[in-house]
Amino acid sequence: MNNAQNQVKVYAVIGGWDYEGESFDSLQLFDCYSAAEKYQNQLTNDEGFDYALLKIRQVCMESALCAA
Repeated sequence: MNNAQNQVKVYAVIGGWDYEGESFDSLQLFDCYSAAEKYQNQLTNDEGFDYALLKIRQVCMESALCAA
């Protein structure tokens, strides 16, 4: 396995307001795209955020690799 195959990725979703920015209180991480997309829609449709960002992020696994 090469390093690219070992990378763990998550879907990060955060809600925000146009003139105030993102709210870290709304930040959630998902391993499933459909669950992340559902939460993204919930933030804008039910929770009152102006927008919600959904981005793929890599999990830093340095501490787990150092322990091996």
